Amino acid sequence: MKLGILTDLYQQHKFYEKSCQKLDIDFVTIDICTASWLENLQNNLDCTGFLVRPMYDYEIQRDVYMERLYTIAKHYNKPLYPSYEELMLYENKRNMANWLIVNKFPHVKTHVFLNKREANDFFLNCRYPVVIKSNLGAGSLGVEIVKTRHRANKIVKRIFGRFSSLFVLGHPQKRKKWGVDLPVHGTAEKHVLLVQEFIKIKWEWRIIQIGNSFFGHQKLLNKQFASGSGLVGWVTPPGELLNLAKAVCDTGNFNSMAVDIFETADNRFYINELQSVFGSYLDYQMRVNDIPGRYLFKNGVFVFETGEFNQFASCLLRVEHFLKLLTEKK
Repeated sequence: MKLGILTDLYQQHKFYEKSCQKLDIDFVTIDICTASWLENLQNNLDCTGFLVRPMYDYEIQRDVYMERLYTIAKHYNKPLYPSYEELMLYENKRNMANWLIVNKFPHVKTHVFLNKREANDFFLNCRYPVVIKSNLGAGSLGVEIVKTRHRANKIVKRIFGRFSSLFVLGHPQKRKKWGVDLPVHGTAEKHVLLVQEFIKIKWEWRIIQIGNSFFGHQKLLNKQFASGSGLVGWVTPPGELLNLAKAVCDTGNFNSMAVDIFETADNRFYINELQSVFGSYLDYQMRVNDIPGRYLFKNGVFVFETGEFNQFASCLLRVEHFLKLLTEKK
């Protein structure tokens, strides 16, 4: 068995290389970030399956990357890990919202506007504050809590154009540099506006499922946001949330998924995001009674196992699960 590792511009694929080396698995790295990507792929169609980590900084790059994955998964019928279907939700809040609605999971109410007049009508009658998000953006990038109609109208004009959609500046993300929030115009949202209901939260839970391994921890608030705060609560995740994440992955037949869940001030839970790949900087993603480990789902219950299972940004666990799936398919 040989695995193909698909490159990305940000070198995240190297975690897959290290994982395959540790497991002594035959692999080849295939550059699909070049104009000759298809030739590179065709020279390696003997691979049993392909490991992938999509790009995430710029939406157009992500779209091109997903187009190439479509060719691999649908035209050549090659297995991808994570799967093409779950990657279609990755860094795509619009598509993710549709999926949650169709499958009836608790989620933050979301509106997507393609029309300036409809957006203006919404802001004329909505209850403030509301949350405006870019379709793509990790952490709290591209997220703004809008408290007034005046601010909302200003954003509408930036996204849809003051006079014409042909002259759109866009609504840029802001990133901190030299202690100042600077607009990043290369990531500006244009022609589409995503608005969510504002929910007052205590914190956010990150519940992870990779194969039959489950992890969970709190993402604590830094001012208004939990995503991207870098503040972690290493507390035992509630069984209700482990079961919710399992239900999401069972419904979508997902292999690798982080389910980010808001816990509100009145103790309700709402799914905020689904990410098939995610930041994983430690060799563990959960501590129970200060002991690193994971839960395994066995005989209808979650059983704790001690250890550090998230080496190489959780890619080691992904490769092990992919090998299991490919072996079962044979």
